[in-house]
Amino acid sequence: MKRRWPAAIVLIAVIDVACAKSKSPDAAAATSSASAAPSSTATPAPVATCPATGKWAPCSVMYRLARSGLEPEVDSSATPEEKSLHGSGVVIKIGRSAKLEVFLYADSAARAADEVHLDRSQLVSDTTPQTIRRERTLIENANLVGLLTSINDHQRERVSDALTAGPPQPATP
Repeated sequence: MKRRWPAAIVLIAVIDVACAKSKSPDAAAATSSASAAPSSTATPAPVATCPATGKWAPCSVMYRLARSGLEPEVDSSATPEEKSLHGSGVVIKIGRSAKLEVFLYADSAARAADEVHLDRSQLVSDTTPQTIRRERTLIENANLVGLLTSINDHQRERVSDALTAGPPQPATP
């Protein structure tokens, strides 16, 4: 039976040195100066600007998409193309070519009532593969309707997962 202590000691020493380098004052200064620089992809803080009411709000949609690593950006110059929906609409750019039209309602009953106007033959659900026609993806959750224009299946899944997880819930006492 051979002892493997020398190899274990060397491994621990290497890990210790690597950890010490990552905690050096130079590394800490670089990290703090990098975090002080303004960033266009900074994750918005939901607590101060977006109350957790159990309903979707534009800020909670942006926060959830950003937390999913999607780098959303509100397109303030665009209006939603979907004219059959009457909820409060906003257009969000995701990446280089994807576009998400988000419609928000007072509650889920108002959303369901307005959704009857949608032509569902031109849409696919978030779990259905697109066809060659490249349909938009319909995402429904609570008081939110999302219409995603993207042909990237991975991106469709990430956006859908971010928004179908549910709106921010109020804290329970």
